Amino acid sequence: MYKNIFGEVISKSNAVKLNEYHLYYYEKDSDVLKEIEFINDDSIYNINYFLSESENEEEVLTYLKEKSDFFDIEKKESTDGFIISTNKLYSLSVDDQPLISKTVFKTDDPENFICSQVIDNETNEPQLEKTIKCWYTTDENGEKYAAIECSYQEDGKLELAINKASDPDNEQNWAHYDYETFHELQEQCPTDISYYKTAALLPKEALKN
Repeated sequence: MYKNIFGEVISKSNAVKLNEYHLYYYEKDSDVLKEIEFINDDSIYNINYFLSESENEEEVLTYLKEKSDFFDIEKKESTDGFIISTNKLYSLSVDDQPLISKTVFKTDDPENFICSQVIDNETNEPQLEKTIKCWYTTDENGEKYAAIECSYQEDGKLELAINKASDPDNEQNWAHYDYETFHELQEQCPTDISYYKTAALLPKEALKN
């Protein structure tokens, strides 16, 4: 399927007339998206590839290297009401090793991430000081937004929680909390937000801490 840069479906004949378009590949006889090629001036400048459980990642890597120097491989898994997306971003002109990240979404809200972690290539462990977590609520128009954003220290403890809920558009009115004052933020929230006190990837891991 061919799409323009605005995500609108177009014909192949119209696509090749454009400087830039996107080519979507789906699994045979299904609507499961496998690959998106980003094409500019008849050459592929980026590929997003969605890896399934049954695929061999090394084979996929070899296949993608033949097509582009810049691509990412995304693999999703589901666990206890959460989706964990592992993303490996390759830029072969810079480095053979990918940038690896894990992003967590709630199964009932796959659009808004609640946790994003950068993974160390050599140890396969998260770089906790690069973790970001978001807690969402809805504004007066019913639009969901990140009301609380959290960052963390190297040991995984909360460094800063920014509460935007009282005035989302005015940075001067945002409240700031740290690990020691987190209980004050919890008192203002209608739900348990203990998950946000540490950089643990999933809530069940946060409970262990």
